[in-house]
Amino acid sequence: MLAWLLVAAQAATPAVENDLRCIASISQSFETAPSSQRAMLTAGMVYFIGRVEGAAPATDIVASVQRIRRAPGAKAALDAAALPCARQILAKTTLFAQLDPGVTKVEPAR
Repeated sequence: MLAWLLVAAQAATPAVENDLRCIASISQSFETAPSSQRAMLTAGMVYFIGRVEGAAPATDIVASVQRIRRAPGAKAALDAAALPCARQILAKTTLFAQLDPGVTKVEPAR
């Protein structure tokens, strides 16, 4: 139990902190996004949550995102993070297309 608490208390690595920032940026965008964009934002959120859980499973994602969103200047910082985060997702989308060239778009669930 003590070991788990020590792991949870450690600061996130820069890569994990970046992924948490992307989750926070997406959650901020989700608040005002039209419903037509919410599925795409949700997929991006799931991608970054998976990265955090894989790299640092003891991370309290909710508390971390709240910390990031409440920091001074958070809105501007998260607006600025949106494009780099989107580029990361786009790179994976490109990889997906390379794995299956017949896929030209992702259809919404029915």
